Amino acid sequence: MDIMSLLIIFAVGVIAGSFGTLTGGGSLITIPALIFLGLPPHSAIGTNRLGVTGVHIGGWYKFNQKRMVNYAFGFMIGIPALFGSMLGVNLVLQMNEMILKRLVATLMIFILVFITVKPKIGLEKTKFMVKNHVYIIGAVVSFFLGIYGGFYGAGAGTFFSYILILLFGQTFLESAATRKIAGFLITTMAAILFGLAGVIDYSLGIALFIGTSTGSFIGAHYSDKIGEVWIKRLFFAIVLTMSIKLMT
Repeated sequence: MDIMSLLIIFAVGVIAGSFGTLTGGGSLITIPALIFLGLPPHSAIGTNRLGVTGVHIGGWYKFNQKRMVNYAFGFMIGIPALFGSMLGVNLVLQMNEMILKRLVATLMIFILVFITVKPKIGLEKTKFMVKNHVYIIGAVVSFFLGIYGGFYGAGAGTFFSYILILLFGQTFLESAATRKIAGFLITTMAAILFGLAGVIDYSLGIALFIGTSTGSFIGAHYSDKIGEVWIKRLFFAIVLTMSIKLMT
């Protein structure tokens, strides 16, 4: 791979990592960028899984320094998602991608409407006792979200934030920190399986990894200055964009 392509994908990774660590949706630009650089779709998805691991590592490190990661919630959604991602990778060559993408888009629009009619959700931490059935619901939803994360991945982080906000009362910023655990487990497992299948371009994947790690660290570092309101606005814009893109 030529040096210009590596520089381009590094720059794309920095941009995707900087906002993706807060809102999710970074793969919406990294996967198309990899395809633009000449990778076939399945190779682009596999290479992207390796590259966006950097988003979760860089963000997890910085958010952990700020003591914003809830490890109990993080592993509760992360472990089921890990097993789901293994199934998702195995389905990537068998399932109709367009049907899955449109289903995800429909769910995202529903959540977008829910956030619109409840303007305070995600801006303030909700104080309530999380009951056992809520943990079960969260684990089941995370498993199926893990399937999508292994299969395609774009927007999976955003959905994990919604789980943490709607079910566990976290704010947008807290959810951005906590979901790094699930994101790391999914992308790492998917990258291993795609690597074993021989569909990863490692030169582009490593360049993307360095870029997303850098961007994610920067985004997490300045998250306090951005604030919950602007992060929610970014979420709204990203979700709307993803919904439209997935529907087309």
